[in-house]
Amino acid sequence: MQKIFFPVWKARLNIVNDDDIKSIGNHFYTVKFPSPPSPQFLSQSIFSRYWVPVEYMWPTNSTEKGFIEKCAQGVSKKFDKMEFHNIIVFSIDRKKQSLASNLRGRLLQILKENMSRFSSEKAIQEWTKNPSAQPSHHKVLIVTISDKCIWAGICPLNVAGSVFGGGRHYVGVSSSNIASRAAAKLVEAIEFLKLKNVDAITPKKWLELGAAPGGITHELAYRKNEVWAVDKADLEGEIAHNPLVHFYKMDAREFKVKEVFDSIFCDLNGPAHLSAEICSQKAPYLSKKGIIIHTFKIHHIQDFESELKYILQAFEKQKCSFIAARHLYNNKQEITLFFKNY
Repeated sequence: MQKIFFPVWKARLNIVNDDDIKSIGNHFYTVKFPSPPSPQFLSQSIFSRYWVPVEYMWPTNSTEKGFIEKCAQGVSKKFDKMEFHNIIVFSIDRKKQSLASNLRGRLLQILKENMSRFSSEKAIQEWTKNPSAQPSHHKVLIVTISDKCIWAGICPLNVAGSVFGGGRHYVGVSSSNIASRAAAKLVEAIEFLKLKNVDAITPKKWLELGAAPGGITHELAYRKNEVWAVDKADLEGEIAHNPLVHFYKMDAREFKVKEVFDSIFCDLNGPAHLSAEICSQKAPYLSKKGIIIHTFKIHHIQDFESELKYILQAFEKQKCSFIAARHLYNNKQEITLFFKNY
């Protein structure tokens, strides 16, 4: 979690004692609650990208000789015989992800017999290749590595809040003129909705507001979706000429077309209330139970709660049900809101 969001984050978690929060580096913190928090309560914090219950903690040096074996033996001793379907290991310093990968490999070897009661070897291999294929309700053993300590606990992915511990890498694109972070925001959003049991993969007709220079458009078209892309600025040439892309160079407020869309992705800049009004007013173009993914740009953190309330009301007026809000790993000073049309 980024430091700028700290005041709102603490208020949403009802934390008044600073001693209950301890930094462990790289925007990760340990938080002490008086009683186990509910999954709904954790999700409403919005700015928490990942939750791991601390059921095991071991101070250690990741550079010491035999680190992987010592960690693996300690974790297996604690969690052997417990129920979990897979193992996720990540380093809060993403430069050491290879260390985490090696530790996961060793844990899979040691805990193989226990895991075979809950998951087949074939399933684990598939989830290694495609982490998003894991059922969101499955319990997962999650291990976090820092320079000085490891933490571990068992948690369903839909409570953790993401399939990828510590975040995912950028999504590659074919042109250096397109920011891969934009495409990654879409991929993250789709994966997050899956954890909420909402299908954002099947939809094939998308309306994209604020499309330039085309990172999200590129990713949608790559996935064989038909995209109506709207922006006052130009799309990157290769994307604009893709037969699956219909580009409208105009103000999004003026966009009108006789189409029914499965989903809307809105990444408009400008004042938060204005982008929300523009996006919500496109809801009548959506099919029944169509999805809206809306980026809320936070210009002043002290206005966050009032602006969020305004945005939610704007979509409610258009009969859009609020699903969730999340500060994705590829969001900067913004959060992503999710709605469903009814």
